[in-house]
Amino acid sequence: MDIGRLSMGMSNVALSTAVSLAVTKLQMNSMNEMAVNMQDMMSNMAVNPNVGTKIDVVG
Repeated sequence: MDIGRLSMGMSNVALSTAVSLAVTKLQMNSMNEMAVNMQDMMSNMAVNPNVGTKIDVVG
């Protein structure tokens, strides 16, 4: 068994795991920020309760 190759392989796996975890954290932070922005946008929307209550039918 080659200890050098085993060490390099384990290091590559550890690096790959660390990079994957970092990318996942970035994606989660981005999604969280988008959700907060969407909630803010929806809370600032003007709602007119009279829109869509009547249908005009011309015949």
